[in-house]
Amino acid sequence: MRIAVLGAGSIGSLVAAKLVTSGYEVLIHARGEHGAMLAVSGLEISGEWNARISPDEWTVSLDGAGIHPSLENSCDQAIITSKSKDTDELSHIATFLTKGPVLSLQNGLGNLEILKEHAFENTAVGVTTNAVKRLQPGAIEWVGKGKLIVGGDKGYVFEKTLECLDATYNADVTSVLWNKLLLNVAINPLAAICGVKNGELRHEPLLSQAESTMIEAASVARLLGINIANDQELLQSLHSVLDSTSENICSMLVDVRSGKETEIDMLCGQVVSRAEQLGIPTPLNSMLLSQIKSLR
Repeated sequence: MRIAVLGAGSIGSLVAAKLVTSGYEVLIHARGEHGAMLAVSGLEISGEWNARISPDEWTVSLDGAGIHPSLENSCDQAIITSKSKDTDELSHIATFLTKGPVLSLQNGLGNLEILKEHAFENTAVGVTTNAVKRLQPGAIEWVGKGKLIVGGDKGYVFEKTLECLDATYNADVTSVLWNKLLLNVAINPLAAICGVKNGELRHEPLLSQAESTMIEAASVARLLGINIANDQELLQSLHSVLDSTSENICSMLVDVRSGKETEIDMLCGQVVSRAEQLGIPTPLNSMLLSQIKSLR
């Protein structure tokens, strides 16, 4: 079976490497120096798993060069692991590469809706709390092990495909997305604004700010009828993730430092827009949304 991993940054590289060692044929679509190193030198993985993938163990296509016509319908499945700004472009590529199911393994809300515009119901969505950082082009560190949950119309397919990362299936896909979103809005923007690793949010006054932001977003989810954990369980989950990813520099901080577009619109922005439709205020998420936007 051949699987395409599209938008392979840190998480995508780990997913692709695990698929290779599980015996799958893998096509990676990446960009920049990291993509070039994956093609020329392969990938070095350290941390929770020490391994090396040589360049002849997978096929790499580079964003700047485009997808060769011979690759049309060459894959059985596709997994999109990019930032949300690339979802539309990579969804188009995914449906060129495969007639099979496509998984969005990305942060935030709205990615599945974009994917469905291209792949209709042949889709799945996933979330993961695995912490991975890029050390340099062609090298990643698996900082902390986490969960990987898949759902959606074809979610059960990817539970099998990604058993190498202990994937589990949850039929309530909306709940899966919101529970990850709550962690993201609590951690990413605050860490990015303060310029700190995740672990610094375990200390006051940042911890209270992170917790309050999460509970505010959770209130919106409940008013929308989303099935999420109670506040105490949510806070326990937040503390657990902060502990397991304490040395991790979140992707939003990396983007801010690099002057790149962040995913804040798909995180706090989604909370704020849904709250506005309900006619309720979300001052904490609104503040973080505006502050992150002001950093660009």
